[in-house]
Amino acid sequence: MKMRTALARLLVLLPLAVTSLRGAERAPAAPGEPLPADAALPKWPAPDLLPVPADAYVVRSKNVELVHARDRLGGFIIRVAGETIARGEDRPQFGFLLGGQLRWLDSAKANGLSVSQQGSSVAVRWGCEDEEGARWEFQQRFSPGGVPGTIALRTELKVDRDRSVAFAPMVLIFPGAGTFGAAKGQGLFAGLEYLENEPSSSEADVIGPASKREVPDNLKITFPLMAIENEGHYVALSWNPGPQWSAVFDSPDRLFGSHGHAIGLLFPGSDGHNRTEGDLLPRTTELVKANQPLVLEATIMGGVGGSVVPAIQQYVALRGLPPLPEAKMDLQDYASLAAGGWLDSKIREGNLFRHAAAPNFGPGPVADVPVWMEWLACQTQNSPLAARLRETAQSALAQVAPADWDRAAIGHVRYPVASLVYGHVAENAERARQAGRELLTRFESDGSIRYRAPQGGADLSKTHYTNEANGLTARTVLDVLEAAAVSGDRASLEGALNRLRDLNKFRDGVPRGAQTWECPLHTPDILASALLVRAYTLGYELSGERDFLEQARYWAWTGVPFVYLADPTTQAVGRYSTIAVFGATQWRAPVWLGLPVQWCGLVYADALYRLLRCDPDGPWKRLADGITRSGIEQSWPSSDAGFQGLLPDSFVLRAQKRNRPAINPGTVEACAANLYEHPVYDFWCFRQNGLRVHAPGEISQAKEKPGRVSFEIENWLGRPCHAFINGLTAKPQLRINGKAAECGGENQFLEKEGWLILELQGKTQVELSW
Repeated sequence: MKMRTALARLLVLLPLAVTSLRGAERAPAAPGEPLPADAALPKWPAPDLLPVPADAYVVRSKNVELVHARDRLGGFIIRVAGETIARGEDRPQFGFLLGGQLRWLDSAKANGLSVSQQGSSVAVRWGCEDEEGARWEFQQRFSPGGVPGTIALRTELKVDRDRSVAFAPMVLIFPGAGTFGAAKGQGLFAGLEYLENEPSSSEADVIGPASKREVPDNLKITFPLMAIENEGHYVALSWNPGPQWSAVFDSPDRLFGSHGHAIGLLFPGSDGHNRTEGDLLPRTTELVKANQPLVLEATIMGGVGGSVVPAIQQYVALRGLPPLPEAKMDLQDYASLAAGGWLDSKIREGNLFRHAAAPNFGPGPVADVPVWMEWLACQTQNSPLAARLRETAQSALAQVAPADWDRAAIGHVRYPVASLVYGHVAENAERARQAGRELLTRFESDGSIRYRAPQGGADLSKTHYTNEANGLTARTVLDVLEAAAVSGDRASLEGALNRLRDLNKFRDGVPRGAQTWECPLHTPDILASALLVRAYTLGYELSGERDFLEQARYWAWTGVPFVYLADPTTQAVGRYSTIAVFGATQWRAPVWLGLPVQWCGLVYADALYRLLRCDPDGPWKRLADGITRSGIEQSWPSSDAGFQGLLPDSFVLRAQKRNRPAINPGTVEACAANLYEHPVYDFWCFRQNGLRVHAPGEISQAKEKPGRVSFEIENWLGRPCHAFINGLTAKPQLRINGKAAECGGENQFLEKEGWLILELQGKTQVELSW
């Protein structure tokens, strides 16, 4: 995503079945016929809102029931925890071309309908002849699903003569019809819509044709899930994706007049060319050959919860996360690629570095780049390359004042690690203390950060219902939390945790508004998810408040709809690529729907890696590893000298094309260090004793009891470096690798600040007592 700021701006994870087996076996569709210019849908009959009879057939799965009338095709209701939440389309119509004219087959004219209870399932068969005598057969079977709260649906449509089909509703469900109506708590269409009680396909986030998302290009769907939640109950629909299907999502329903919401699947599909997005009718029909059935496998899901997050969780429980992208690079290959980015690409000018290789990103002195080069030098087995990386790192570091080493950075993922690698720890900790206190002054009295339009610039809050958003506020909350964690300053820590508690106003909300240098404040945003996950995780680590961990989990799940969990194309890059926002820059262009912006996803992946230690049973490592592998694959190859190792601003999926500007390798490298299990930085909080440890490497074997802590640090440097401990109230007794050591000489204790700076090398075991 083009950046405009000064920076530059649970589960067994099963492979995802990407197509219905029978649908996949279907021969490629023969070309259809263009629809006549005057082709239109007939007036659509509203669903029957009469109560389903008491003798209706029932399919049950946990607290979800599908109750089907005995005499109507599609005549079913869905109940969740005893509440009616949705109805089926009980008079579907089928459109096809005959003699160059669009004809309609009304299912109410059936001359053969049967509905039967077959054990725990309900089977429906309907048949009808069109005006030329072709026999149409439509069958549905509803059965308890493989995960509690799910109902498996199999729909089959067959015609005994070739027909050019323009419209076949394989399943249509109307949440709210006859019950809660057009209201909702939240709505989700993965990859396209993340709604509160507001209309879908609005122009709040994108203006113009791209706002029409009722029937989108399938490429834009990150995984097959649509959900509507209201008053603590939700209904959702998932399906085995395939090119033959189009997804329909309209909330509220303006397409069929149900006075609720509409979710469903149609034939033919939507490939970006064969229909105008948002239209129920395609430009051309698709030929259904005689006696070759169309088969849709789908799942109706339901449950209780105050948002759509339980539907996302249920989807992952049902289908699992997909396999990781193919690992085309081992650590040695990756180190070579990233080193080329730092040393030889267009982001470097002597000892200065650009955020991205573009004229509007000027070169400057930075200290995170030397750290990334040092890390690569320690990983590569190429000795000349390692020497060159280290030499360049030292030359680049010399351009930055030592007190700024932890803050002079161009990567999107930043750690307070440069001073731990190179020294001047106390000066950088003091800068963090000053920064934390200054950041706290930016909040208003109620703990808010409010958006203010730049003078003479566009007001990016004008389509939002307020002038604040969780992603906007979370950025500053996270900054002050990180500064307080480094300095250990009590006032900053207390203030930061209070500001984190103030984020409760956004509880169970939609992630929004983290990229207001270009995108509307209202726009759903994976970067907002990332910032909230990181802030709440760090808040939990610092305080031990269980609600902070619960909130970190919640916001981690809100990021999942931005991640491609189903292959958008048959090409290499796609799975685990990430959509940045469900909207557009300045409402118009670029439109980011279906256009991955991996740096945003990598910031989210970094937050997931950090959450993992606190929540090891979540799916976070698989998600983060997948996003990271996709980021590596999206990077320019070594063969492109000027851009080697750089990350595209965005990636065009069908064309497999990298879009500039080309971003420095730091954001990928931060996550790659975790992917290859050689983390650059670690943090540990000993809450019982009020100590916080920062180290360049991994902290493990952490133990504490009153007046005593112990831990092990495995750093990645082959030379001495530092660990930093804050929160001490007195000079401790120190043991390193089992031997008594002084808090002086190579080590340094600053009594007034409560800081202890240790010099260490290799794997080091540390014990402190007092």
